[in-house]
Amino acid sequence: MKRREKVLVLMGGDSTEREVSLSSGRRVAEGLRAAGYEVVALDVIFSPAVARQRAVDASASCAVGLDDFIQRLNAHQPDVVFIVLHGAPGEDGRVQAVLDLMGIPYTGSGVLASALALDKVMTKRVVEAAGVPVAPDLVLNRWDEPERFVQAIGRKLGYPVIIKPNTQGSTIGVQRVNDAGQLMPSLQEAFRYDDCLLVEPLMSGVELTVPVVGNRQAIALPMIEIVPAGGFYDYEAKYTPGATDEIIPARVPEWVHEACARHALAVHHALGCRGMSRSDFIFDRERIVFLEVNTIPGMTPTSLLPRSAEAYGWSFERLVHYIVRLALGEEAA
Repeated sequence: MKRREKVLVLMGGDSTEREVSLSSGRRVAEGLRAAGYEVVALDVIFSPAVARQRAVDASASCAVGLDDFIQRLNAHQPDVVFIVLHGAPGEDGRVQAVLDLMGIPYTGSGVLASALALDKVMTKRVVEAAGVPVAPDLVLNRWDEPERFVQAIGRKLGYPVIIKPNTQGSTIGVQRVNDAGQLMPSLQEAFRYDDCLLVEPLMSGVELTVPVVGNRQAIALPMIEIVPAGGFYDYEAKYTPGATDEIIPARVPEWVHEACARHALAVHHALGCRGMSRSDFIFDRERIVFLEVNTIPGMTPTSLLPRSAEAYGWSFERLVHYIVRLALGEEAA
């Protein structure tokens, strides 16, 4: 029997999504072992300062700093790296650039697509040009005049609005603002997470998500309807078992299923994604609006990509196996 490749599962990272990444990474490692791969699980923190802050030391299973990370790659000589890092610098193209320079294949999108997709503002500009419907917005920078925020939001968007840190995931730092009186405190809180904020109208409707798997011949997996018990799909709703109902198939008209699948594939290809992505939408009973895309979706027990793959007929082991094959240039599922 031919030996299955050695896969290094890269998880942890420096971002506020570190714990989610560790949970995803452990599950991916288990799935790959079940699929017959030789697996090395590696936690990595690229910033020694972050490692000190979190009381994490280098060990056999944890690399601290870029030099240590590169030494581990050279020592393990993986055939492919399965990236399960959420947020920067693992999801924004920088880790992908290191692996490209070292000539090591890796799962998911390349440098450009990763950088684009983590940037919510640039993602919207690219996918809108590809014909995907998006909401109106304003982009606010930390150095802008605060008074301009209030005037521009009231004039162009109205209330309520939602404020998103531009490069954060898992709804971290997201603020909902019902009126002008709440705006400045909400902006100050959001600016704790990013120097750039995306402000959009707060839409009400059915929240939907469509995972996509593949490279040139990508396929849209079954769409999921997201129904958080608390009414807002925040960090706790995403990662607390039982906090959100995830309904497959989504309870929307067939034309919405078809349109969202088409839009998700358009997003995947317009950004140049590889391997996997997951696009989020909202449907207000009249129109569909794209919200954002994730190029390294979670793989935890409550994550949406594995749930959708299961509805499609794929076990978790088959899903992670297919993602590895895609990283190695194979297309067939």
